[in-house]
Amino acid sequence: MSIDTAARTDRARAVAAVRELLEAVGEDTDRLGLTRTPERVADLFLDLFSGLGVDPASALGAPVALTDNEHPGELVGMTAIPFRSVCEHHLLPFEGTVDVFYAPVRHIAGLSRIATLVELASRRPQLQERLGHQIAEALMTVLRPHGVAVRVEARHGCVAHLEPSAASARVVTVATLGDIPDATWRLAAPSTP
Repeated sequence: MSIDTAARTDRARAVAAVRELLEAVGEDTDRLGLTRTPERVADLFLDLFSGLGVDPASALGAPVALTDNEHPGELVGMTAIPFRSVCEHHLLPFEGTVDVFYAPVRHIAGLSRIATLVELASRRPQLQERLGHQIAEALMTVLRPHGVAVRVEARHGCVAHLEPSAASARVVTVATLGDIPDATWRLAAPSTP
């Protein structure tokens, strides 16, 4: 958890809120199996939401400048980056993979920085559509490429719970900003089995 996020969180209040929720649904928080549950749940949520208030673009650090003689290609991509986030509507997890593509102009990002960007952006309650757009905006802001495309594919806990027949369904969202070479994007996009 970042220092900024730690300064804004209130663990004792989170523990009390979890305890209150359990009691509100008729549970005895003093029974043996639940005595430490409020602390465990509060710590889990503090970790899951550790990206709140942190600019996802900060994960990219300083971009790598290209010289006049260097050309990284028409498109740079990193695929199958795993992530886990929490749906802001039901506070249930959704998880899957993110594919990131960008068409560089004069700057590129370290590949591990892109994975860190995905991790940081996913650490907050949100919608899948917003996650892809946040990642794309961060790349556009820091790298200033011709364009960015971010594909997010995930399974949602709320869908599995509310509609069990669709439990194995995957949600796919694509966020694009700027200009991405169409033919290259189609070739680079993951194929559906």
